[in-house]
Amino acid sequence: MKVYISADMEGVTGVTHPQDVIPGRERFDDFRKHLTADVNAAIEGAAKAGATEFLVNEAHDGMRNIVLEDLDERAEVIVGSRKPLSMMEGFEGSDVAFLVGYHAMAGVEGILSHTFHTPLAAVAVELNGEPCSEARMNATLAGTKGVPVGLVTGDDVACAEAKSLYAGVRTAKVKTAIDRYTARCVHPRKAVEAIRSAAEVAVENSSSLAPYILSPPYTFTVEFATASTAAGVMFFPGLERVDERRVFIAHEDFETAFKMFIGVMRMASYDPDYG
Repeated sequence: MKVYISADMEGVTGVTHPQDVIPGRERFDDFRKHLTADVNAAIEGAAKAGATEFLVNEAHDGMRNIVLEDLDERAEVIVGSRKPLSMMEGFEGSDVAFLVGYHAMAGVEGILSHTFHTPLAAVAVELNGEPCSEARMNATLAGTKGVPVGLVTGDDVACAEAKSLYAGVRTAKVKTAIDRYTARCVHPRKAVEAIRSAAEVAVENSSSLAPYILSPPYTFTVEFATASTAAGVMFFPGLERVDERRVFIAHEDFETAFKMFIGVMRMASYDPDYG
């Protein structure tokens, strides 16, 4: 079995503040280690249940965060941010996808909640008319190729969303959000134990998983914080300006709509000290 792991950082063990996940900040190196430990725990659990191939895709910020020398030797890793499929680069051909260190969507009180960009740039994102997290859009992309989501790790908000959407998914809750910047965190050793156990069960019960499927046409609606940002992304054929702060994308092919969304968000201005 081939396991694909998309590794974000805001949902990692102990993370509660932007300073924890911004390269160069005082605590960043500590939380890089927690990120690597969470990913390793997912690999260890899946391997115990019989998985034999592991591909990890760095999915946070500049996508150069995992401590490579500490990563489980059984895994290969995609490092760097110039990726056509961004957080899901390389997922094709996998038997199951794990979303490790994921967070809640923009507009809710999960830890460091956002959707692809800081709330200072994007206030809300909808996919086919429903509020959308990074996990949901990535699960939809995986579903177009028949790849189910087997594991989601992060705070209680991210885990609750996963359970509500993905058939058979297992979750590992490593913290409970009190505010967007405050959480009740379990000890790191207990967190990796929970991730390891959930990953093992996910692989053992992979027959109960089902790809997350949405029907075309596929639409993204992005509400930006300012009219200036909305105006600044209007360079794609077919992109519509709904009102002063919202833009609309539609396409019959999800990967095309997804790439258009990524392009729009990369063009949006944002504050690198998001929070």
